Amino acid sequence: MLEYYIESTERIERFRWRPLGPYIDSLAAKLHERAYTLGTGRRILGVAGRFNEYARSRGIEDSGEVGADLVERFITEELRSRCTTPKSEKFFHHLVKHLRDEGVVPEMVVEAAEDPFGGILGRYDSHLRDLRGLSPLSRPRYLHHAKLLLDWYYDQKGKQPLAGLTGVDILDFITQQAALHPSGAWRKHLCSVTRSFLRYLFFEGTVEVELDRVVPTIPHWRLQSIPRHLPWEDVQALIESVDSSTPIGLRDKAVLLLIATLGLRSQEVCKLCLDDIRWRDSQIRLTQTKGRREHVLPLGQEVGEAISEYLIHGRPKTNLPNVFLKHKAPQGPISSAGKIVRKHLLRAEIAAPSYGAHVLRHSLATRMVNQGAAIKQIADVLGHQSINTTAIYTKVDTNTLAEVALPFPGSGV
Repeated sequence: MLEYYIESTERIERFRWRPLGPYIDSLAAKLHERAYTLGTGRRILGVAGRFNEYARSRGIEDSGEVGADLVERFITEELRSRCTTPKSEKFFHHLVKHLRDEGVVPEMVVEAAEDPFGGILGRYDSHLRDLRGLSPLSRPRYLHHAKLLLDWYYDQKGKQPLAGLTGVDILDFITQQAALHPSGAWRKHLCSVTRSFLRYLFFEGTVEVELDRVVPTIPHWRLQSIPRHLPWEDVQALIESVDSSTPIGLRDKAVLLLIATLGLRSQEVCKLCLDDIRWRDSQIRLTQTKGRREHVLPLGQEVGEAISEYLIHGRPKTNLPNVFLKHKAPQGPISSAGKIVRKHLLRAEIAAPSYGAHVLRHSLATRMVNQGAAIKQIADVLGHQSINTTAIYTKVDTNTLAEVALPFPGSGV
C-alpha cells in the first residue's frame, strides 16, 4: 500500500529496508483503510521512514531490538531538537502506536503512584459494570465522585484505613462539596452517587456501618421545571437550513431528522448500525439503548429518504457497520450527534434554550403533547421505561391550558 502514498520506486524501496520495513508497509495499509488523505499519509510515512533510518544508523537490523528507549531518543534528538515541523512528533506517534499494536514496541512502563486504598476504584468499577449493569457512559461519573471522597478522606486522615470512615466524615464531605456548587441538581447527584459508593463499601466489607443512610436528602420536587424546547417552526427551519449538496450535509440532515422526528438519543444515533434499519418493514430497531431494551420505531418516508440519500451518495466506502461516519481521518463512527445539532443551530442563528440533541427530543415530545398524543404513546417514542418520566411534558400542553385558563381579573373578558 506504500505505492498509494509514495510515487518514487526508489523511496518505496528505502521505506521497506530493515528493521521496520514490513511494519511501515502495514502502517500505510492502515492509513489507507482509515481514509487518511495523501498529504497526511505522506507526512506520517515520512517521519516513519526517518525513524527507520535512525534505527539503522544505530546499528539496529532487527525489529526486536527496537525498544521504548530508542523511541524516546529519536523524539528528543531528531524531532524536538532538529525538526522544524511542529506536527512531526504527532505524526510519529502513529508509527509508535502501530508498532505497539504489532507487539514490536512494548507499552511504556509507568510506575503507578502508591494507592493507599488498595485499588478500590478498580473493584468498584467492576461492581458497577458486572453487578449493577451500568453503561460505559455512566460509570465514569460514579467513579469520579468516589475518587472525590477518597481524596478528601486521604487529605483529612492520611493513610488511615477506610474502615475508620464515620458518619461525621460523610456529612463534612457532603457539606464541603455542596458549598462549591450552587446547582440543586448537582448537589442531588452528589448525594446519589455518594450513597452508591458507600453501599458498595458496606457490601465489600470495607466499612461495618451502612453509611449511605447518613447522606442527606436534597429536596427536589418532581415536575418543578418545564422541558426546554424549541417551537416546531424553528425545528423545521433548522432541518431546512442544512446544505444537502455535500456528503456531510446529507449525513447531518439525516441525523437531525432522526432526533427531531423519532426522538433518538445522541448515543443511539452514534451506535445505529446498517442492520438496525429494517427497510422492508419500515422500522428502526434500537438494541443499544439507555435502558438496555430493544426499542422499535417506525421509519417514516422523510427519515427513510434522508438516510438512503446519505447511504447512496454521502457515506464513505467502508466495512464499518455504523450508519453515520466521520468524514475526516481517522475514519470511524461519529462520536456525538449533539455536536451536529449544536453546529447547525449556531449556523442557522436559532436562539435555543440549550444546544444539544435533547432540545430536539424535548421539542418532539412537546409537539406530540400539544397534538393530543397520549402520555403512554410519547413514552414509547422516547424510550422511557416509566410514564412518570414522561409526565413532565404535560406541563407544556398549551392548547389544553388555554381552554381551562380563567380570565384575568379586571380584563372584562
